[in-house]
Amino acid sequence: MLAKITPINFKSKETTKPSIKSIIGAVGGTAIPLAIIMKQRKIKNPLKMEYGLQDMLVLSAASVGGGVAAGMIGEDKQTRKSQLKEGVFQFLNASIPTWIIGGVLKLPESSHKFNNAPTKIFSVIGGLVVGMFGAAHVSNLIFDPKDKEPDRKLTFKDCIVNADDVLGALVLAKFPLIEKLHLDKLLPAIYAYCGIRAGNAKG
Repeated sequence: MLAKITPINFKSKETTKPSIKSIIGAVGGTAIPLAIIMKQRKIKNPLKMEYGLQDMLVLSAASVGGGVAAGMIGEDKQTRKSQLKEGVFQFLNASIPTWIIGGVLKLPESSHKFNNAPTKIFSVIGGLVVGMFGAAHVSNLIFDPKDKEPDRKLTFKDCIVNADDVLGALVLAKFPLIEKLHLDKLLPAIYAYCGIRAGNAKG
């Protein structure tokens, strides 16, 4: 039986204080690939970094991977399992909406009639909603294909963290306001937060 797509749950089972090891792992997981990308492009100031879809996917994967790997140190089997599951969820929740939005935005850009701000905003909102619930569905399918356990529900924090997808989408869509305010510079911090949440998951 396919895993069910569950409604948003505004309660969270996470501990209130993230562990130092998950913070170090997530921040390191974000900083290292960012430094490598900057070196390849000969960029010395991270504030001058321009992010593409591939950069977003790499940074989100590395951030979550670093947070989970460090968070698992010294933990029992059940906790490590929970961290791994949360890590996959956080990565999918960060990458699938971004990937969908990136693809959807190509449609209005290929049409002179629909290549405008309202159409792009509608595309971002639609892609975000579909991507968020799609990510939860895929995550539940991976770890519970026979639907024997309660599904991992979207929480209010998940919705907040999806600000990275909105920012990323607006960056890909080249909205003037985003470029003017340089809000894309917040992406590494948001990815690191995703990694910290995953590495701080408890059984």
